[in-house]
Amino acid sequence: MPGTHRHITPVAEADLDPQLQWLLCYWADKCGGRRYPSRADIDPLELKALLGHILLVDVVRGDHAAQPRFRYRLFGTEFVFYHGQDLTGHWLDEIANREFRDELVALYRSVAERGEMRTLSYDYMVESQRHRFQAVLLPLSSDGSTVDIVLGCGVRVAVV
Repeated sequence: MPGTHRHITPVAEADLDPQLQWLLCYWADKCGGRRYPSRADIDPLELKALLGHILLVDVVRGDHAAQPRFRYRLFGTEFVFYHGQDLTGHWLDEIANREFRDELVALYRSVAERGEMRTLSYDYMVESQRHRFQAVLLPLSSDGSTVDIVLGCGVRVAVV
């Protein structure tokens, strides 16, 4: 049941859904004094309530590429439901909807290149109903300084 994407807008941390606020605290705790936690620091059992809402996106830097590429390592079941397909293993720059693709790549690029955590809201139209989501994108790093995975989590907060 694929939906139609609406524009992505920033959300203040204080206005995030409590589940996402919890995830931000979890991520910060896993930093353990480092700038970023690693993928190995994230325990799926500790995220059990959010597992269907989780994305893991690999940041793939080529030898000569000016910009990194992004590939879904994990595409949670809630995302599969709203997108109508499992995008695990797919590249973000191959998403057919150009506007949506360009917005996503820009978001992931800001996380990967500047190490910025992102908090956002977006809508999907499903069967003539607008479903509002909030999400976070969090940098992970195996060496503590270069972002090599982005942990994403999105939850539906309303049908408007």
